[in-house]
Amino acid sequence: MKRSISSKLALAFILVAILTGTLLTLVFFSSTANRFQQYVFDQQFYAKLAEVETFYSSNKSWEGIEELLNKQAGAMRGPGGSARGGQGQGGDGGQGQGQGAGGMRQTEQAATEVQASPLSPMGSRQYALADQDGVVLVGIEGLYPQGTKLSHEQLNEGVPVHDGTRHVGTLLAQKRNIVYTQAEQHFLERTGKGLLWALLITVILAALFGFLLSRSLTKPVVELTKAAQNLAGGALGQTVDVRSSDELGELSTVFNKMSAELEQSDRLRKQMTADIAHDLRTPLTVIGGYVESMRDGDLEPTPERLSLIYSEIMRLNRLVDDLRFLSQSDSGNLPMNIAPLDANELLEQSREIFKLKVQEKDLSLELDLQENLPFIVGDESRLMQVLENLVGNAIRHSQRGGTIRLRSRLMDTEPGKQTCVKFTVADDGEGIPAESLPYIFERFHRADKSRHADESQSGLGLAIVKAIVLAHGGEVWVESDVGKGSNFYFCIPARG
Repeated sequence: MKRSISSKLALAFILVAILTGTLLTLVFFSSTANRFQQYVFDQQFYAKLAEVETFYSSNKSWEGIEELLNKQAGAMRGPGGSARGGQGQGGDGGQGQGQGAGGMRQTEQAATEVQASPLSPMGSRQYALADQDGVVLVGIEGLYPQGTKLSHEQLNEGVPVHDGTRHVGTLLAQKRNIVYTQAEQHFLERTGKGLLWALLITVILAALFGFLLSRSLTKPVVELTKAAQNLAGGALGQTVDVRSSDELGELSTVFNKMSAELEQSDRLRKQMTADIAHDLRTPLTVIGGYVESMRDGDLEPTPERLSLIYSEIMRLNRLVDDLRFLSQSDSGNLPMNIAPLDANELLEQSREIFKLKVQEKDLSLELDLQENLPFIVGDESRLMQVLENLVGNAIRHSQRGGTIRLRSRLMDTEPGKQTCVKFTVADDGEGIPAESLPYIFERFHRADKSRHADESQSGLGLAIVKAIVLAHGGEVWVESDVGKGSNFYFCIPARG
């Protein structure tokens, strides 16, 4: 039988409540019983002590004390539960003295009345008495033998008996066989029932709160499951409510981010497919049109027309090569020829490559190189491809009379991170809109939608730049202001 997480959590809360409640009930009941047992023992013992002190105050000797100690253990406790309520009648040498046998008879009569009362004990306890010298006058068999002299440790187990301020003996008791009155027994029974009711109520409340809490914990999981199923079915853009800041809230946040990225990736994939189709259609249309016209005899195959067809074929080749390059990069199979390189030499080569193009567009290409830079580690042809793409973009988007700057700097890095050399390709051209900056390195993303008209470009240049830089373990980013120009940066790790 399949159980939901909600039912499992609720059952777990109930089991924990039962185990905890049972353990606490047992511990509390045991503690209460032990404390109550000690309380009853103290009450009865000190009541007997009061009888013994009254007996001695009345008789001035221990003659006949054995009969008193062997009587059923009576608790001379009034409604207030005083432990030594009888001592005031004669324990301090006042009114109790001089009563003689009559006082003893009054004491025995009081003990008889206690036996007959509802508070009469339900059992008996044995008592022992030693005189002031520690000799046992009334013994307990096997514990305090009669006639023996008790040690100091044994005497400490009892309580001294006083006649006024004079020590006249020591009273000891057998601590087993706790004796309860009916009222005390009823108290223990009511306490046990109360604890059982408390345990039952605790389990019921635990079941209720466990059910509510499990529902609140599993509700986000249920929503995430449903959203994931919809996502798997092709319904992109699924989101769930973030209800908390705990692990479930973090999971919901990550799911929403993943869903948004999937939707964005799908949108870019569809856009890339459309762009590839467009970029393939244009040269194919040109080639097809010229070839068809030549076949039908409408156009002569002149060198100029053949040259135009050839340029369109080269454009198709570049697009196919770029797509193949990105495919290799995505699969991690991009061939690399790694070697130590001088960053400044790469920038100087780039200036020489674009020297003629810069002059044709009336631009200036400046170098700003930092001396004594460490060697970088990379593939020279790939890094030159990065610089050619970035410088080529800068030339296309710069106005006549503008300036393009190539800069190299040792990049400040956090402690423990590898040192990098930062390359900068800056221009003062048209700039990039802020909304396009996060996607500028995506494939076929066009900040300028009219760039389709540029037949020399595939729309994959910046995506290739990003792929090459990441393959070198570096980073690439851009800063731009519309109308003020753009700064493209990339860093390559230096040789350690």
